[in-house]
Amino acid sequence: MKLLLSTIRELKYDQKILINELSEKELKDNIAICLIHPKTYNKIVSKSGVNLKLTTSYGSVVLKPVWDESIPLEMIYVNKSIWANQITGDFKNKILFKNLEVEVEPTEEDVPEISNLLEKMKNL
Repeated sequence: MKLLLSTIRELKYDQKILINELSEKELKDNIAICLIHPKTYNKIVSKSGVNLKLTTSYGSVVLKPVWDESIPLEMIYVNKSIWANQITGDFKNKILFKNLEVEVEPTEEDVPEISNLLEKMKNL
């Protein structure tokens, strides 16, 4: 399903703040999430407990969905983080991180570890 993606900086999920306080596992559990309205989620997924794979023209990433009724329908919010960096990019020397078209699909894949994302970045 196509949605609009916006990255956000929410203090309780802020990688910059939490990186010094949490283990890698706790960081992944608290930051590698996407906020989505329950009604939008239910249009995509027929069962609970499923991760979401987000794909843009810049790449893809698997994130844990978190229901949030304050998120507009047909939108998905992702915290600014190393996970968000996998699906954002630039156009004409401007970083794009708001209102990106994103394909969202259910997946049984796990959310990637920080170490895997760092290794992937080294190999670019």
